[in-house]
Amino acid sequence: MSAIAENGRVSVRFRMADAFTNGEVVEALGSGLPTSFTYIVEIYRDRPNWFDDGLSTARIEVICTFNSVTREYLLNYRRDRKLVRSETFTDLDMLEARMTTVEEMDLFEIGNRKPWKLKVRVKADLMRGWLFYVMPWEVSTGWRDVRVVAADRLKQR
Repeated sequence: MSAIAENGRVSVRFRMADAFTNGEVVEALGSGLPTSFTYIVEIYRDRPNWFDDGLSTARIEVICTFNSVTREYLLNYRRDRKLVRSETFTDLDMLEARMTTVEEMDLFEIGNRKPWKLKVRVKADLMRGWLFYVMPWEVSTGWRDVRVVAADRLKQR
């Protein structure tokens, strides 16, 4: 996971590992059910011994459906509920890479804030289940965070 600040904007890149290792995701895709991963990405100012100062949040949805007639996977990529792109795949490995790797250029506007005082955190909502067949229940990962790094500091290394 990385977060890089340049010209008052922060670009974010991350990958969710092992999303397809249990057979549930592949089974759900093969059945034709829409299968989605929802990534919640937040940028905040880390304040030790006090509440964090949340600056902005982005919601990235990756939704895939399988067409059993054409044997193709249709992938819709949305940012903040707006469709960004649609792609079709026949290869399950390529589909897995596109569903689990997110690279968002200029995702957050930070203006004149100092990048080294900021952090970005991400969590993923993987699927929805039912607890006792009555209560909806979401399977989510924990939060993972990284400090924002200025692009000019990367070039100096």
